[in-house]
Amino acid sequence: MKAITRTLGILLLVLISTSVFSQRKITGTVYLNGEPAAGILVEGHRTNDSYYTSFDGKYEIEVHKKSRYLKFSFLDETKKLDISDNPSDLINFSFDGSEIPEASDEPGVILKTLEQLQKERDMDFLNNYSLYRESFKQEDLKSAMPPWKIVYKTYPKSTEQIYIDGLKMYESKMNDALDSHTKQLYLDTLMSIYDKRIKYMDNIGELMGRKAAKYLETVLKLDLNEDQIIEGIKTGYGFAEKSIEESGIETEPAVIVLFLQSTKRLYSFDEISKSVVLENYEKVMSVLDKQLKDEKFKEKAKQAIPLVEQIIESSGALDCEAMIELYTPKFKESPNDLELIKKIIRMLKKEDCTESELYAKLSEKMYSLEPSPEAAFNMANMFLKKNNYKKAFDYYEKAYSSEEEPLTKATYYYYTGMLALQREKLQMARDMAKKAISLNADYCEAYMLLGEIYAQASKNYSEDDFERSTVFWLAVDYFNKAARLNCPNASDKANFYTNYFPGKEEVFFRELSEGQNYYLKGWINESTNVRVKK
Repeated sequence: MKAITRTLGILLLVLISTSVFSQRKITGTVYLNGEPAAGILVEGHRTNDSYYTSFDGKYEIEVHKKSRYLKFSFLDETKKLDISDNPSDLINFSFDGSEIPEASDEPGVILKTLEQLQKERDMDFLNNYSLYRESFKQEDLKSAMPPWKIVYKTYPKSTEQIYIDGLKMYESKMNDALDSHTKQLYLDTLMSIYDKRIKYMDNIGELMGRKAAKYLETVLKLDLNEDQIIEGIKTGYGFAEKSIEESGIETEPAVIVLFLQSTKRLYSFDEISKSVVLENYEKVMSVLDKQLKDEKFKEKAKQAIPLVEQIIESSGALDCEAMIELYTPKFKESPNDLELIKKIIRMLKKEDCTESELYAKLSEKMYSLEPSPEAAFNMANMFLKKNNYKKAFDYYEKAYSSEEEPLTKATYYYYTGMLALQREKLQMARDMAKKAISLNADYCEAYMLLGEIYAQASKNYSEDDFERSTVFWLAVDYFNKAARLNCPNASDKANFYTNYFPGKEEVFFRELSEGQNYYLKGWINESTNVRVKK
């Protein structure tokens, strides 16, 4: 009999234990019109327990582990909340569907705005806020601090003013401190005030920028060893980088400059590589480029760019090898990204890395994506420097063929003629020079070019020495035309080549007389006048 009783007792304990462990206690707050609502009946599926919310809208109810919903009733209206997929034991509910106020993860913290606190006549807040503000205005920081701490700790979402004033008070304490250790402690407090303001008031980008500025400004004035200075710069650098990431086009130029200054300092300490310096420069220039296109930010961006350029140029991180190593894979990954290509070209030009293979590939790609006469002209000049004359000719042709503005087109003809002369394509050079003059009659350099073309042409014009010397008459004609347009060295050139005129006896022997018209046959096909060497 005793054994049976003992067995029944054990079985009863198991049943009781199973019943207990199958229960689930849920707590939370019910809201109506965004405020905690009292007197709302809370019931659970598969349970006989019920609870009316207290004056602060809170409830506590035990339900079965397998309960699928909670039921909320107020007056003659009932709402259900599905909890089958919600394992949390803290469940808040808005009866009318309005937004549920933010909950704090800090005990005793009240997350209400200044307007809400004034409306509810929260006397603890109103009294302490008034006390600290009055003392603060009178610059009695000792009296202001205790009530400020209450407001700051308990009502962090009330108003931004508590953070503005708190920063000023602790900054004053920091400035009055006599040793670096104490200053560092106050600086840490300032940073925590910024963090709390970011948490409860948002505006991360702007506040992180201010935080970076204050931190770096202070830490670099402290009496620290090199390791501590490096750590301080790293911290401020991180704040500034976060500010840029969050703010985007709205980043303050001062933060951009600060970020690049920190980058430069860290590079000087060998804490970051050249590629990181270049990436950071690229990052801030991307922001500044966008700001230049926006009237709201344009003027400040213009002021920041020279400072940014000065910092990056003095950093010592810019060299061709580093840039080619950094940008080659980026170009391969995004070969049709025109903005990226333009940025890389700008960087390579900055350090005169235009002789690299990467620069040539980028330039050709840019032309294919955005062809223009000017781009073609620049391409031709680039290939000219690389001694790739075929491509230089090709791009000069693209430039003058598509250009419509007469004077610019004349310039493109002239440069093509110069290259043709260099490559001893004399007839082509002559044609280009004459086309340039047809568009710009005062183009003295084109007349100089014709003079040089004919001076060079004399050596292959004929097998006859006299006939070869007659070509210099035409060369001097064009140098004299250039001289009349005040072209530098034109008169000197003309005087020099008169030394190659035929002698008086030779002219007489050819039955010619000075001043007589003389025709130069062949591809030259021009007339000039007979002259003799003086």
